[in-house]
Amino acid sequence: MRLILPALCDVPIARAAGLVYYSRLLRGGVEIYEYQPQILHAKLFIVDEKVFAGSSNLDVRSFKLNYELMLRFTDEATVDGAKEIFSEALNNSRRIEPKEFRRSQNFWQRWKNRWAHFLLARIDPLVALRQINPDRAKAGR
Repeated sequence: MRLILPALCDVPIARAAGLVYYSRLLRGGVEIYEYQPQILHAKLFIVDEKVFAGSSNLDVRSFKLNYELMLRFTDEATVDGAKEIFSEALNNSRRIEPKEFRRSQNFWQRWKNRWAHFLLARIDPLVALRQINPDRAKAGR
């Protein structure tokens, strides 16, 4: 499996939180590449000759608060086009080498990434859910 993730991010805490997963993915044999030219926000998945494309993140905000879209395509032309897009993006990406990544993650980096992950994975969903249903939050439920 190969992942292309953004090297640049307009939300630094989100990038730090995402780095928490790199070690586990790399140990699992996933090849991680970071796209270099600009911020990368669109999502493109190619799985078993199917393409999923859109803006949806896998988080509470995307599922319940934000207006997101994810489309599924199975036609050959779209699948081939998606593979070309992926290859082009891969050519503009830098592979993350497991040993190099481990060396770059000193105590301070790991601590910062874990706190960022905690805030986005545990605290932000509570805030998001209160935004969805403010009456329930006021009632203390």
